Amino acid sequence: MKLTSALLPALLLSSALAFAADWHHGKLMDTEKIEVPTGSTTTYNTDAKARNGRYSENTTAHSTDDTDTYQVFTIQTPTKTYVVRQKLNFPWSKPANIALGEDVKFMVQGNKMTILDDDQKQQKATVVKASVTQTQ
Repeated sequence: MKLTSALLPALLLSSALAFAADWHHGKLMDTEKIEVPTGSTTTYNTDAKARNGRYSENTTAHSTDDTDTYQVFTIQTPTKTYVVRQKLNFPWSKPANIALGEDVKFMVQGNKMTILDDDQKQQKATVVKASVTQTQ
């Protein structure tokens, strides 16, 4: 028990330091909201009635296009430029609060990016494209 209580604070401290060391800084160069088609949904409505031994029905079909909404961010660092997109799951979802042209703090893990927005909230996004920043 003593070993566990001694190791737990050390483990938490080392993971917190490792987490803090992975943050990068860049500048938000571009942002836009896009809707990506994901397919369509067709619903059928059938009205049927039986009268005097006769049966009749009327069927109507209604199709709607399904889309996913994303906020796309272009973040530039001195060495790399990232294009990432944050999925907005609901119509009332708000994208990361980042001012255009301002510095942004982020962390990249594989194809996932965590952005620390202006409200100090961690926002998840997917890296769509990464390229080397052109020097001028």
